[in-house]
This record gives sequence, structure tokens and C-alpha cells, in this order.
Amino acid sequence: MTNSSQGSPAIRLSLHDSIHMIHREDWMHVAKGASPYLKYDHLLALEDAMRGAMDFHYAIYYCEQNQPMGIAYFQVADLVDNGSAYRAGVQKLGKGIGGRIAKEMKVRCLVNGNVFHCGDHGSYFKPGVSDEQRLSIVADTMRRLDKGCYFTSKASVLIVKDIWPDEYSAASALEGKAFAPLTMEPNMVMHLSPGWKDLDGYTEALNAKSRTRIRSILKRAEALEVRSLSTKEIRSATPMLQALFDQVLERSPFTFGRMRTSVYSAWKEQWQGSLCFRGFHLDGKLVGFTSAFVLGDTLDVQYVGIDYALNEQHGIYQRMLVDLMECAIEKGMRRIIFGRTAEQAKSNLGAVPVDMRFYVKHRNVLANKLVGPFLRKLRPVAFEQRSPFKKEMA
Repeated sequence: MTNSSQGSPAIRLSLHDSIHMIHREDWMHVAKGASPYLKYDHLLALEDAMRGAMDFHYAIYYCEQNQPMGIAYFQVADLVDNGSAYRAGVQKLGKGIGGRIAKEMKVRCLVNGNVFHCGDHGSYFKPGVSDEQRLSIVADTMRRLDKGCYFTSKASVLIVKDIWPDEYSAASALEGKAFAPLTMEPNMVMHLSPGWKDLDGYTEALNAKSRTRIRSILKRAEALEVRSLSTKEIRSATPMLQALFDQVLERSPFTFGRMRTSVYSAWKEQWQGSLCFRGFHLDGKLVGFTSAFVLGDTLDVQYVGIDYALNEQHGIYQRMLVDLMECAIEKGMRRIIFGRTAEQAKSNLGAVPVDMRFYVKHRNVLANKLVGPFLRKLRPVAFEQRSPFKKEMA
């Protein structure tokens, strides 16, 4: 495939359905400047853990001099609605695009990006290719994947996921390719003051009501033992980790793929201290875990697992949020990306909402004409944004 539209250089595309088949050195050559989530070994561990459960596609783009200039990563994942705020609208829309989707609320999606990480981690090009050109090239690649015989079962919807506000302008390239923007629940982001050296420093910046709330959380959870888990401990605890994670998935309004927690031992071995993996124990039994990656000066929270039978009594989830913040402060981070869900609880700690967009295209042309206007009208459920800080901090 070559592409010279919109001023982008002519390129050649190398496309594979397994990371084991791509040219490792070429991928790594480009990925040096990319998100760590696009690094070869990180993706290798995920593909191996998810074998048989998901399909993956990898693209390496070469310039006219046959040098690697870009990479893109795609997953085929099922989006399952278990009762989200969008369910009624999607069911109504389903009458126009096929009753099966409306009935099952399960849609197979071709995704540019990683459904297991928040953010735009689906492609990267070396300097000289603008973000608008990058997204245009990715959209053309998705069209090729969609039209080719690459899937055992066809994806109904194409998605470019998690575009941050500063990329909205560049994402106009996607709208030019018939993708429609969908504003999802906001990503809750917390900025940390350099003056906070520990949890006491943070607590001192809070107003009286919020300080009382933090003390209440810590007191309620005082029976919990919280500690970092080693690679060996993660590996031996994998069945319990999966059971705890599955409890969270079963309560989620929708699931986008189902990650196998066996990947964490491989990731921990790779990332070492840059993967903060914490276990929450009660009387020696693992009752919860948190996972978060260090990306520069940011702690990027990924998944948690919780024993919900014990959550209310011991406040496990609230304690997790405080522990994540404490970990970030101790590591000198300047920002925490808490992710979606539980917006109110995260707002209570000082996180603020940042809107992010999916760009969505139905593979059926007629259906896509119905989908676009509908998606543009959808808005996340509102919540009360609070500031826990003293007035001079607000």
C-alpha cells in the first residue's frame, strides 16, 4: 500500500496478524520515540497471554528509501454493554442497523489502539509526519483490514480510541474518512503539587471536610495490609488476581475485551519498578490489587481487582485510590491518570474530568450514516465536580 495524500510521503505497508511475524528490529527502531505501551516486548507479552481470545494486527510503514517510519497497532475486541448509560439509545439505534446488535448488545470492533490502556497508544510515526497525516494513514489501513480477508468473523465497527482534547484538531482527518466522534465518560486526571512529599503533605492541603474523609477511609481500611507484589508473587497469585478482576468486570457497565491477568507477571518482569502492582490483604488473604504504570512524570492507573463481599466493610476501593495517590507522590509524579468510572470518588480526592473521544465508523455505509448523527448527540452522565482543597489551593 502506498499513500501520498494530504502531503504525506509515499509509504509502503507491511501488515501482520502476529507480533511473532513482524520485523522486530524495524518495529523497535520506530517505537523508541513512542508510548511505552507500543514497545515490542509489552505487546508480545499481551498477545501471548491473550492467545485464542483476541485477534491482533500490526503495521509497519516504510518510506521510499525502505526505512521504517511508522507503526500502528490494532486489536479485534468485543464491546459488550451490560447496562451502560448508552444502552437504551444503542438499542433504539439497533433497529436501523440490525436487530442482533440491539438484542445481544455485543459488537465486534476493529480498534486502533489498546483497549486495556486509556489513551492514544495505537500508532506512532517518526518526525516529519503530522498527527493529522498519521491518523489519516491509520484510517486507510483500517479500511484495508476491513476489506481484506483478515478476520475469522467480521468486525462491525471500526474505532480509533481515546483521543485527547489537544488532538481533536488533528482528528478532523478521521471525520474526513467518515468516522464520527463519540465523547466518552471523562478520564479523571489529578495534578500533584511538588510540595507534597508524602500523604501528610497532601492532607495538609485539604479543607477540613476532606481531611476528615481521608482519615475515615484510612481508619475503615486499617485491617488491610497493603504491599507491592514481586514478579514471583504475581505469578503465583494469578488465579486469584483473575477472580478479583472478573468481579470488577461483572459490575462494569460495559466491557471492552477481557484481559487475562497472567500478563502481569511478564509485564512486571519487564517494567520492574515502573509497574506499581499492589496487593491488598486481609488476614493473609488477597482481597484486592491495583496496577499502574509510570510514564515519565505520570502514574497511569490501569486495572483493579476487588473482593466485593468485603469491600463495603473495609472500604477496599477507597483505600486503593488513596494508596495510588500515595505511590505517585512518593515517586515524585506530577500527574495521575485515574481513568474512567467512579468519577465522584476520584473527584473527592482532587481529580478533574478531561473529555476524551472515540472515533467510530460502522462498516456498513448506510448504517454509518445513521450512526454519525446519533453518536454526536451522546453525552456522558453528569456528576458533581468537587474540590477538596483549601480555598487558596482551589
